[in-house]
Amino acid sequence: MKRILILGCNELTKRLLIELCKYQSYVSGICLASRKKEDCDELRELALSMGVRVTTAGIDMNNVEAAMMMVRIFAPDMVVNLLPPELSLSAMDLAIKAKADYIDSSLFGVPDFPSPISLLSKQFEKFSAFQNNCNTAVCGVGLVPGVANTIIRHAGLYHFKKIDSIDIVSVSGEQKETVKGKKKDIDTNLYSEDIKPPLIPIKNATNDKKVFYVDKGKVVEADPLSIEAKSEGGTKVYLSSSPMLTDLLKEFPDAISVRYFKLGKKPPKEHVPPQKKIDFLKEMGLLSNVPVKVNNVEVAPIDLIAAMLPKQADIELEQDEEDKAKGMASFEIYITGQSKRDDKEITKSYIIKGDNDECYEKNYNNAFEYMKGSALIAGVKLMCKDKWKKPGVFTPAAFDCNSYYEAFVMEGIEIKEGEGKRF
Repeated sequence: MKRILILGCNELTKRLLIELCKYQSYVSGICLASRKKEDCDELRELALSMGVRVTTAGIDMNNVEAAMMMVRIFAPDMVVNLLPPELSLSAMDLAIKAKADYIDSSLFGVPDFPSPISLLSKQFEKFSAFQNNCNTAVCGVGLVPGVANTIIRHAGLYHFKKIDSIDIVSVSGEQKETVKGKKKDIDTNLYSEDIKPPLIPIKNATNDKKVFYVDKGKVVEADPLSIEAKSEGGTKVYLSSSPMLTDLLKEFPDAISVRYFKLGKKPPKEHVPPQKKIDFLKEMGLLSNVPVKVNNVEVAPIDLIAAMLPKQADIELEQDEEDKAKGMASFEIYITGQSKRDDKEITKSYIIKGDNDECYEKNYNNAFEYMKGSALIAGVKLMCKDKWKKPGVFTPAAFDCNSYYEAFVMEGIEIKEGEGKRF
């Protein structure tokens, strides 16, 4: 039986806690720890209503000494990390010091360039520490690489003598085509750049960043948006980089081809500077370059106003796929290769779908977050049963694919399997 420390308090914490409360033959103690202890206390009441006693604690990952004191008191056998990926190394250090097993859902610090010889992520730098402790760390137990790799290995086990190409398509939500004649969505907010443009024009770094794919075992560099395709539902997707490339280069040393597609970055609204507001500031003398002395400090009014206003560049960088997570989400895998049955070339498709609107209503998360949570819960249960036990740091690819495949299907990840043409 395991004593489990859960780091982080969110909707997934609630789902995992409910499942662990039903799993009392494998779990002897649960501790919820988060920066806001009061959030954990609310979930403790939920566990008590199910007849399970749960410990809670406030924890600051930057305060190593205080965090370790809490860990020593609870003495966990397993640390489940639900914190943001950038805190994964600190969470792993806690597990190492506690001599506990560890699991998380996302990879952190993935190299930009896919390579079969590089580490898959920063988490794998901790390999020797977990190995020396005879403890297991399993990382990336989410859709990528965990579920995707498992589906591919499962397909190789039952359907393919040899895999030649893999295409993965990630659509976080529906994107409707702009209707001709429809009024454009205009942004008329006042930004710092409207009154004081930067001397050097700001470039959007995401437009310059290269993406990669694998062509017959060789890594190829490409421009973003250079290869366009369509998902099963007809949504436009574009070639993108992914940790799946490095993962599959390691798992399938044969000369295969791998591509990863996802939605393109949502274009910003057309911005029209609000001239009336700018004219008003001019009339008030607030766009003057002449410094004014305020409390023995000289400052030009235009510099003060520019510093107070939001920067358009920052607003654009904040736009992410969360804005697109509406309607149906889909995660699609297309595998082409030589059939085990008759040696002919076949293509198998594996499609997972989720309704974002339904997931938000029931779980306050988008469909991909829900799927990722289901995958992690399946992994936690396997670790509780010691099905995932090996000294070091791994992804789910290091363990039996059948047991994990069955486990995440049981947690609600429905996979529609089909046959068709190459993607």
